[in-house]
Parts: sequence; structure tokens; C-alpha cells
Amino acid sequence: MQRLADLARRTLTILAASLALAPPAMAQNYPERLVKIVSPASPGTSVDNYLRLLAQHLGQKLGQPFIVENRPGGNMIIGTDYVAKAAPDGYTLLMASSGAMSANPYLFKKLPYTPLKDFIPIARFMSLPMVIAVPASSPYQTLAELVTAARAQPGKLNFGTAAAPSQVAMAAFNEAAGIRAVSVPYKGMANLLPDVMTGVVDYCVSEAATVLPHVQSGKLRVLAVLGNARVPAIGGAPTMAEAGYPGLRVGSWAGLFAPAGTPPAIVEKLSRYTLEFVNSAESQNFLARQGSLPWPASGPELARAIRDDQQMWQRLISLAGIEAQ
Repeated sequence: MQRLADLARRTLTILAASLALAPPAMAQNYPERLVKIVSPASPGTSVDNYLRLLAQHLGQKLGQPFIVENRPGGNMIIGTDYVAKAAPDGYTLLMASSGAMSANPYLFKKLPYTPLKDFIPIARFMSLPMVIAVPASSPYQTLAELVTAARAQPGKLNFGTAAAPSQVAMAAFNEAAGIRAVSVPYKGMANLLPDVMTGVVDYCVSEAATVLPHVQSGKLRVLAVLGNARVPAIGGAPTMAEAGYPGLRVGSWAGLFAPAGTPPAIVEKLSRYTLEFVNSAESQNFLARQGSLPWPASGPELARAIRDDQQMWQRLISLAGIEAQ
């Protein structure tokens, strides 16, 4: 009996040691097959195009194919929730923005995922600056001229919004500037921008990458950047701080996430190679051409940023009068 007891103890010890070694061994060999990065955005966007370059880089560095799978819809909820429910083994990852991780919890009453509970941040790779734009034919050459005209004639100027981010950003700007103007809602930027370019709408807020082609073609003019840094691709537009509104910062970002429970060693490996790409000349040149900015952050740094971001979006969504659906 004693021999059987000793054998059982040795067996349990070996099993425990094997289990303890399994995660590092799994991470050391990772990846052993194709890795899927889910994008909740539509194909062809600047973020989606960047993600494909990142996937190519990760595949080259880690020796297995990384592919991008688009699952758009539902204000990014469909793709995000799909990854939240995926196996936490490093083979299904998520590209997520501040909309999915910071704003959605305050835009929807019953969100099917909890950002920092269901996901582990891997790395942030870019900032998606938002800008205030007017028609090229607008009489307002600077933000100060727009604000002066709007204050002098309350309710005369109008502004266009499309989806929650632009509504929130516009509400924040109008409040900070003391502007009372007429809101004109649109279903999307594809519907809004033609009316801005033709002067039907006096001004709007949009991601810099979205308005960039129209700025380059001479149909739109950017008056200011709602962020901490200028965007070279759109010209010399000042930041809000430079324009006299130091407390006003609204923008978006994009990063890489894994389902909660993914082994830390796998997350660390993915973070290391993701940040390697973000800091590369190829990445920075691509972002510069797209009207975006590099904004690298490690997983823990991104987690802290999301908590701060959530407080900002909660306040701004309330300011904009947007009720959770």
C-alpha cells in the first residue's frame, strides 16, 4: 500500500509539473498555425489597411500566416463580441478602437462584452485624430473666425454630425467655444461630406483620414485638430490648444487585443512584435500618408488609457445628450 501511495504522489507531482510547464511551452511554440485578426470595421478603411500591413509583419516575424477577417456592423459590436467569445489561445485576436472599448459601454445599455474584463490589451498602434472642417469656399479661414461668426449670430450656422463620435466631438467643441448652432444629423460621413463640400453644411467634425482626400483635392479646409498634435498630411491646422482651447481633446485610437485568459507569454510576444512594427519607418510613413499618427503603447499602458478614456467618453456622451440604446 505504501508503494502505491508513493507512486500516486510521484504521478501527481509529475502531472503538476507538466501543467506548470504547459503555458510557457505553448507560448514558446506559438504560433503553430494560422492566426486570425478580426476587424470590426469595413474593408478599405485606413485602419483596416494598416492592420493588413501589421498582419504581414507578424506573419513574417512569427513564421505563420496572420490574416485579417472583417466582421463589421452594430457599431463594432458584432466583431468585438465574436472575439470576446473566442478561445483564449492567441489564434483569434481583435483590432479595436476607442469606440468599441471606451464609448460603447455608455452608448448601449446591454453591451454583450465588458472591455477590460473580456479582453487583454496587447498594444496600441495609432491615433486617429479628429478635425474641424469647413468647405473650401467658406469665408472662415481660421477657427477664431468661425467661432466669432457663430457667437455673433446664434442659431444661424449649422453643423453636420454622423454617428456618435462626431456628435460627441461637436458637442464638446460647441460648448467649449460658446457656440449655439443648428445640428444636422446624417447617417454616415459618406452622406455628410458632400453637403459640407458644397456649403449646405457650414462645418463638421471628422477623422482626419476621412477628410484627407477632400483636403488634398481642394474641396475642404481643416481649421483645427481635436488632439494634442498637428497632422502634417492635412496642412498646418493648429491643435485645439494652439487655437485657444487647451482642455479640449477628442480623438480615437486603434490597438490589438486578445480574449481574456490568453497566456501572458503569448500576449507579450505579440506586443513585442506589434510595437516593433509601430515604431518602424514603414508604419510611420503609411500613417503619415493616411492622416493618422503613430501612438505606441504597451498592453498595461493601453489598459490604463482605456480607463481614462471611458471617463472622458462618459462625460462627453452625457454632454451631447445621447441616451444609451
